Amino acid sequence: MTNVEESAGSECYPHIESSDSEQSGCEQDSDKSQCEQDSGGETGSESSDEDLEESHNDNECESTYFVAADGSEFWTPKCDNRHKPQTNQYFPTLEDAFKFYKEYGRVCGFCVRKSIKRTSGRGTLLSRYVICNRGGKPNRSNSKVSNESAGKGPKKTRRTTSRRCNCKARIILKPAGTGGLVVMGFNEEHNHPLSSGAEKMFLKCNRNLFVPHQNLIMDCARVNIGATKAFSLAKEWAGSYEAVGAMLIDFKNFARDVKARIGKRDSDMILAKFKLKKEASQNTFYYDYKVDRQGHLTGLFWTDAIGQANFDVFGDIISFDPTFRTNRYNMVFVPFTGVNNHWKNVTFAAGLLAKENYKNFNWLINTFKKAMGRAPRCVITDQCPAIKKALDKWWPNTKHRLCMWHIMNKLPTKVGPALASDKKFIEKLKSAVYSDHITQTEFVERWNAVIVEYKLESNPWLTELFNIRNEWIPAYFSDIEMAGLLRTTSRSESSNSFFQHFHESGHTLVEFYSSFESAMDKQRLKNAEDDKRSGIEIDASKLYTLELYYLVREEIKAACYHTSMPDITRDNEHRYFKVKDDLLHDRIFEVYS
Repeated sequence: MTNVEESAGSECYPHIESSDSEQSGCEQDSDKSQCEQDSGGETGSESSDEDLEESHNDNECESTYFVAADGSEFWTPKCDNRHKPQTNQYFPTLEDAFKFYKEYGRVCGFCVRKSIKRTSGRGTLLSRYVICNRGGKPNRSNSKVSNESAGKGPKKTRRTTSRRCNCKARIILKPAGTGGLVVMGFNEEHNHPLSSGAEKMFLKCNRNLFVPHQNLIMDCARVNIGATKAFSLAKEWAGSYEAVGAMLIDFKNFARDVKARIGKRDSDMILAKFKLKKEASQNTFYYDYKVDRQGHLTGLFWTDAIGQANFDVFGDIISFDPTFRTNRYNMVFVPFTGVNNHWKNVTFAAGLLAKENYKNFNWLINTFKKAMGRAPRCVITDQCPAIKKALDKWWPNTKHRLCMWHIMNKLPTKVGPALASDKKFIEKLKSAVYSDHITQTEFVERWNAVIVEYKLESNPWLTELFNIRNEWIPAYFSDIEMAGLLRTTSRSESSNSFFQHFHESGHTLVEFYSSFESAMDKQRLKNAEDDKRSGIEIDASKLYTLELYYLVREEIKAACYHTSMPDITRDNEHRYFKVKDDLLHDRIFEVYS
């Protein structure tokens, strides 16, 4: 039993006031401090002025310091009487008394805690102590591993320095006759300095992470802002670190505890959230999932009403890109992306997969088709064999093309740093690969010319790419209407970059989906702004938005100033035009209407 649990009447404490006659009291006037101790009727002698030192001016500090006759140091807090406990003060409950003393400690510069509870043999409460947080004996054990006990083996404990110093500051409560509790003893002297000024912000009682703080941390996490930056934002809004009401460690601990509370219930929590969203949206929110034999989540898919509506309008060609992993389970994120009428990415749906294999892709693309009601006309993916196998089997009528960005992004590692940094080589290769206006024959001629000039005939990677040229070269996309939207643009790259701003690898599923929602809010807000500000010329307003108009305008200017029609013919059904383009070395295009 620690000293703080001994009877208050067994020792003399300066300024203890009690309604119990057996407890002695200590008195202090403006000139001296005298301690009277009940010891067989003998009274201690009066201390001299040399034994009592006032080291602080009352107008400059928040506590009064003095030294007793035995050399003991004491600090007496100074505060308004409305905060100070009084003998026989009544409280309806223990919690009311604790809150009052806690507020007194907060104002005066110390923290408090509940201590001894004395009861009778029948369990009736006799007294209850609420003490200074530094009361009790110091904990002398600061080892990282405690001794083995009860056969449980060594127990790891945090290495800490005890701040307890047998401080006797306290209030002693006893039951009131009519119910509730009254203060029967109050000791206001501390044997340690009290916190003052800016130091008070470090007290535990002044570090309260209220709901607004918690909401700020969670909201920041949704946009991939960590606890440290969230604390800095809280400081700027509050005006100072003291005004925040919590410390950086409190922000970090809360963020850590959120992950800990989610823990093993992560999958259950995200599925429960999806179930509620589906019910709230009257089944317009769609989700599905799959688990393995051990019950572990291996696949998750979701889409909402807006994503489904966007797919109906812009879903003829989609980018299906499982290229980066996220969350603490290392699951791969798979967004289904298209291009809207503002030349911007639009996300139709998304999924998470534990592994990139045929079985999971099979499940994912069939779930997508079930949610959307149909498969797209064309899908752009990377060179994953498992994806190709699943698409060929389950979306046989969908044309499968490879993402040019994924392919060309590998070029430096496949041809070596010397060629990769050769600007002329890159320009010649791009003139063959990226051109929208050349025929298949012209592509072959340009490609072979580059291969021969730079002696790359034996490069197996380039040989393989040429063999599958019909799957990624724009010259072979002419049979797909509007395929130019995804020919040379890095849709996968921009989609990955966009979503990566909203997540970190340590996210739980719940946190990841929360970040995904924030990302979608931003994407849809931007698209709504584009819809609002798409003011263009009257003649083109029914066909193009502003972004597409700027692209089409160059074609219009080229048609006006650099093209001519040397020949026009017609038959019973169509008119046929031959168009010569000066900018393309007098190339002749044949079109009909």
